[in-house]
Amino acid sequence: MSASTWNRGTRWLHGGLAVTVTLQLLLSLVMQAPGDGPPPAGLPALLFEAHEFVGLTALAIVLLHWGWSLFAADGAALRHLFPLSRDARAEVVAELRALLRGRLPEGGPRGGLPGLVHGLGLLAVTGAAVSGAVIFALLPEAAPPPAPAHTVMEAHSFIAFFVWSYWAGHVALAVIHQFAGHGTLRDMFDLSRR
Repeated sequence: MSASTWNRGTRWLHGGLAVTVTLQLLLSLVMQAPGDGPPPAGLPALLFEAHEFVGLTALAIVLLHWGWSLFAADGAALRHLFPLSRDARAEVVAELRALLRGRLPEGGPRGGLPGLVHGLGLLAVTGAAVSGAVIFALLPEAAPPPAPAHTVMEAHSFIAFFVWSYWAGHVALAVIHQFAGHGTLRDMFDLSRR
């Protein structure tokens, strides 16, 4: 099945997540979050404000994606993202074995290993977005963060490791699929196509 069969709604949601998650990761490298010391100032403080805004936008897209996944008929459907049936689990195991032998599983809107990987990525991004929103709600503008905010900030940083790992792996595999002749990047990011 070709990646070109992803429907337009899924491609738009994927594009929104690709942009917001990439921005979040890049902003996290140069921003300065409020802490116990002096309040951040200048460009690093402004970049933290941008991180908050983009994070809330990412949360909205993630929530839309979950809603979309409840009703989608393509590979964004929950049954494709989380292969819980015996047959679906067997497909994942078979594709993992094939991958270990150097055979790349077919991409596109389907379950199996690609669907599971997308589902795990959506979980990681959801965890980062939700924990970020909780921090946004708990973090005072001018005072040191309260204890609950510290706990959530630590969880947010921990989840960010998985988002970074997923992002790097997802981009790498998309490029590998593209070089294998699957047209993955063109088909996913052609938002004008039905």
